[in-house]
Amino acid sequence: MRPVTTGLRALGAVAVTTMIALAAPHAVWAEDVKGGGSHAGGSHGKPKPRPQAPVAGVESWGFNDSGQLGDGTLITRPSAVSAAVPDEVLDVEGGGRFSLALLHNGTVKAWGDNEDGQLGDGTTIDRPIPGSVPNVRGVKALAAGGAHSLALLGNGTVLAWGDNARGQLGDGTTDDRTTPVAVTGLTGLKVVGIAAGSQFSLALLADGTLRAWGDNRSGQLGVGEVSPDPQTTPVTVGGLAGVRVKQVDAGDSHALAVLGNGTVRGWGENSRAQVGTGTASTAPVPTPTPVVDLTGARTVNAGGFSSLAILANGRVKGWGANGDGQLGLGTTATPQLRPAEAVGLTGVVDISTAGSGAGLDGGFTVAISNGIIKAWGDNSSGQVGIGFTGFDPVLVPATVVTGLDKPKDVSTGFQFALAT
Repeated sequence: MRPVTTGLRALGAVAVTTMIALAAPHAVWAEDVKGGGSHAGGSHGKPKPRPQAPVAGVESWGFNDSGQLGDGTLITRPSAVSAAVPDEVLDVEGGGRFSLALLHNGTVKAWGDNEDGQLGDGTTIDRPIPGSVPNVRGVKALAAGGAHSLALLGNGTVLAWGDNARGQLGDGTTDDRTTPVAVTGLTGLKVVGIAAGSQFSLALLADGTLRAWGDNRSGQLGVGEVSPDPQTTPVTVGGLAGVRVKQVDAGDSHALAVLGNGTVRGWGENSRAQVGTGTASTAPVPTPTPVVDLTGARTVNAGGFSSLAILANGRVKGWGANGDGQLGLGTTATPQLRPAEAVGLTGVVDISTAGSGAGLDGGFTVAISNGIIKAWGDNSSGQVGIGFTGFDPVLVPATVVTGLDKPKDVSTGFQFALAT
């Protein structure tokens, strides 16, 4: 099923609860690899420096209805399995029900759901075994949205493919693309990071400014207003005069940005307090606004309706939806209006949260903490990766056993997770 292609508010209750996705991709910092971003990004480049040498292949677990785990089956896996990807992976990205991997040679592998062409192979055929995205080379960063993909090339070009119902590919149209097309209007701007939300996209420039395109019905483009019409080419994110963005990430319909001084700004949908203003409201926040009670942030991760920040000291704070305990606070009280510290998490170098479960407040999170992969939250499809599924959420970070010696990167999709 296509994840959220018409906007949550246009869907009936049943559709909403069955299609809540989102992981979001994870974008990167301006400092990442001398100007190459690492997604979501996000979602998704990863919000951290990219490893300088190849790391082991890809491990995956959780929901697998479209082959998003990449093990050649459609069998849901509550324990980690190996995806059929070469052992030279720098970064993994989980989208709605599909996956991307950036190889050390700058090429891209894709697998899973392909209803909207998000695998970029010229077809709309699902792929349970990873395949190459043709004619895409020199990639420095990836981002996976609800059903669209982004790639940042070494020459600063941003390519996009997949679902384009809300203009999230940035090519000036709303036509889906089964092969990569260039995002228009970014030539010469020196893009250093990318992020993909449900149906919108972001680009971080070397000068610390942001560009956004796609859906803006919840103010997620940060231009100071909401609009029912798609924004099919990049526009400048407002409200950031005099500050410099270091890293950015996109959630379902909200976005977060870390500034050079370690503070964070948020914008977009705020129904679960995910923007970080200290309140929850049906009114969107269309302009980047300071996140309350938060300093010393190194990176941020925006999930479905939740938000997380890794602090400079390696600890984590979270706010927003917490119905499955995905913020790591040890409770399921939701929403969490102000950033609060996750219990017992230290030495965190990467984290990814995604909406999942039967409501807007559901979700789960995966992190690398002191060199060990930990997961918690909704486990209805085995996405916590502890060997079994269950209706009760996992409230204490549990260890995910994988074949990875030194995990460097994690990402979440709709009820599944990836690591490399």
